[in-house]
Parts: sequence; C-alpha cells; structure tokens
Amino acid sequence: MIIGASPVAPSFMSSPSSLTSGLIALHGNRTEWLLDAVASWLAEHPLAPLEPEVILVQSNGMAEWVKMALAREVGVCAAAQVQLPARFQWQIYRQVLGRHQVPTSSPFDKIPLTWRLMHLLPAIKTQPGFEPIAHYLAKGEAMHCFQLASRIADLFDQYQVHRPDWLDAWARGKEILRNAAGQTSPLPDDQRWQARLWQTVLGTLAPEQRQLSRAALHTRVLEVLNAPADLFDSQEVSLLGSAGALPRRVVLFGMTHVPRPTLELLGALATHCQVLLAVPNPSRFHWADAIDGRQWLRSQRRRMPLRGEE
Repeated sequence: MIIGASPVAPSFMSSPSSLTSGLIALHGNRTEWLLDAVASWLAEHPLAPLEPEVILVQSNGMAEWVKMALAREVGVCAAAQVQLPARFQWQIYRQVLGRHQVPTSSPFDKIPLTWRLMHLLPAIKTQPGFEPIAHYLAKGEAMHCFQLASRIADLFDQYQVHRPDWLDAWARGKEILRNAAGQTSPLPDDQRWQARLWQTVLGTLAPEQRQLSRAALHTRVLEVLNAPADLFDSQEVSLLGSAGALPRRVVLFGMTHVPRPTLELLGALATHCQVLLAVPNPSRFHWADAIDGRQWLRSQRRRMPLRGEE
C-alpha cells in the first residue's frame, strides 16, 4: 500500500477537538487492505462522540459492504453516513450557500426531469433536429414516451455529475463537446438533439430555477470555499459551528472513477475539513518503480536529448 500526503496537510492529532484540515491519499491494490488502513486511521484520529463519519462510495452495494466491514473491524458501525457523491455534493451546496437558497431537491433531479420530459417529448417529435428520437414516439403510446423520458432524464442526470461543462455549453447554444484538456469538437449530427432538448428544458424553467443546476451551484460553492481566509472568516462560524455545519472529515473510498466536480469540491473542502482519499491502485508498487529499466532510460533520453541532437 502506498500512502501519500499533500504538502498542505498538517500533522493530525488524536484528540477529537484538535482534528485539523488537510488532504491525505491512500492507494492500495486490495480493497480489504485499503479498508483496514481507513479503519485504523479513523480509530486513531476519532471524531467527537456521536459525530457522524462521512464516507463516499460509488454504489449502494459498496455502501453496505463498507458498513459491514467497518463493523467487523472496530466492533460497531454507527452514525456513519455512507452515501453516493452526488447526494453529498448537494448537501454541501445547501450547507455552504444556505438552505434558503438551495432547496432539498432540484428541478433537474431525475424524477421531476422525467415528468417534464414526458410533457415536452410529444410536442417536439415533429420538430427539425429531433429525428433520431422521433421514431420512438411515432406510435403515440404513453409507455414508450415514459420509457424514453426516463432514459433521457437518467442521461442528463449523469451529465450533471460527470460533464456539467457540456450542459453549460449547450445552455449557451453551443452544440459542442469538450474533452479533459479543454479542447472542443462539434456534436455529431445524430446527437445534436441532446443539446437542443436541454435548451428546450431550460426554456420551461423560471430564471431562479435555472440557477439550481449543479453546474451553477458548484461554481458558486467553490468561490466561497476558495475565498481568502480573511473573507471566509465572516462565514466560517455559520459553516463550521452550526447545526448545518460542514463535516469535519470526509472519506472517499474505493472509487475507481471520480468525477472532476467531486474532486474539485473535495480539494476546496480540504482547506476546511480533513479529507481522506482511499482509492484502488492495480499495482502495490510505485508506478515509476514498475517501469522496465531500458524503457525508463529511453524516456529520460527523449526528455533530455544530448547536446546537438534535434
């Protein structure tokens, strides 16, 4: 197992009252060993009595396994909030921006979005640009419309978690895709209906409802959490010392793929909370040590060519 700590992480103390903020990353090639390390860390650096541990996992099945495994390790698993990242992010949005600004649910959640699409799809099936999905609605049966609306709502829900930048571009009328490097490419012709349907959905919402999209809230929350210390101090009492306070520790466990917005939020929280990333790694060695010697020399030679070489 490889343990790495960020340079900004201070030394952690055992006392619950002295738990400090920072970021620690644990890598392991076996999930059970990774959990052993997390359980040991939680036991050696406890929170206050009855203060819940927040643990983020990638599925409900993993959540049940983590709770049972922690119970076996330490004898009991109580007051642990083992949840999916999307739900956790929404809770943080409410805690940072205030419950009066962020409701318990969003008009972009899957269920309300499904019913909104149920109303929109029959009206747009004859419009230009929606031919790829029009044949699903040709029979006019309510069940077909519901099934399609549910699948599209699920797709848009995944975009909100993993690719909010796509939805933001579509909302501004740009039918493009953006990769991890920030490079853009046009949407394929048979997929342009997605951008146009998203614009249609936004057109049915009031301006204040549009501001409840995950992308919009995410940007506002990062601005608050990343604010300079002197500006953040005025809000810190309400964030860290009230009933709706930020958690003092967040553990992300066993996720093989972490959406960029989740990483951005955890990075911002690390200046205010203790963040522990426990992620699987297929190798028990440092990746640089697993490279063949000749391959390493070739890579070094490419990086530092001899004088006079082009």
